[in-house]
Amino acid sequence: MSCFLFLAGNAAFAQNASSSASQTVVLQLNPVIEITAANSGSVTLGFNNSANYGNGVQSGNQQFQVRSNKTFTVTVNADAPTFTYSGAQAQAPTMPVTNTLFMTVANNNTGGNTAGSFNNFSTITTAPQTLLANCAMGNSQTFAVNYKAQPGFNYPSGAYSVGIVYTATQL
Repeated sequence: MSCFLFLAGNAAFAQNASSSASQTVVLQLNPVIEITAANSGSVTLGFNNSANYGNGVQSGNQQFQVRSNKTFTVTVNADAPTFTYSGAQAQAPTMPVTNTLFMTVANNNTGGNTAGSFNNFSTITTAPQTLLANCAMGNSQTFAVNYKAQPGFNYPSGAYSVGIVYTATQL
């Protein structure tokens, strides 16, 4: 009988000791959105002959990228109601942005819809206008726009500039 107890006691001491702990890992994903222009700097539309003044001048495609972890919309507006003039004219002329500068969506790879007015050239105003709606979330949602300017013959030579603001907003 004593032999059996001795073997059972040895078996208990031969086991390895162990312990465990656990943690919960929480990924706190906050809403994030970013819009960037592929071509930074100015877009210059040159008026070199009477046909340019009569018919207007178009830009090439201006590319933009949106990165968002939620669906989003994009709006566009001018940052001033008139162009800023730089030139030889003593008294600066006042050229309105509305009905002078137009734009259209040339390419839309956002998974969203182009606002109806921007399927063709539409005037730019100081009030934010929906450019793209219900765009899909993603790392590289891209779109391109073209500008068209039609100032006519009523303004003296010089450089006329205005800022165009693109705003991406999550839904």
